[in-house]
Amino acid sequence: MNEDLDLSYHYDNAEVTLNVSLGKEFTDGNLFFGDMRQVPVSETECTEIEHRVTEGLLHRGQHMHGALPISCGQRWNLIIWMRASQERNKLCPMCNRRPSLVEGDGFADGFTKHPEAQQNDSCALT
Repeated sequence: MNEDLDLSYHYDNAEVTLNVSLGKEFTDGNLFFGDMRQVPVSETECTEIEHRVTEGLLHRGQHMHGALPISCGQRWNLIIWMRASQERNKLCPMCNRRPSLVEGDGFADGFTKHPEAQQNDSCALT
């Protein structure tokens, strides 16, 4: 209660993010999106999007975004950050450098020590 009433402009540590509005009653609190994080803030125009209960929004993790404050009620969201080891092993999405991996506990934010088998990058419609 009375926490996370808004969320400042940021990007996610993910390749793709899914944000689902689970419910409760709330007023205001729209989401807003700018450009990808590489675009200077001074050159960015934001677009406001109403985030309705039961609807999800899928966006690239590097897409700058935030949430405007709710004026009353409670907002419950399910946020899923999807990370692709094959991509982030080439370039860290947070610092834009090739990662130098060291052993650690946990899931390591999607980085893997051993490269995954190359997959066919082409698609075929059948």
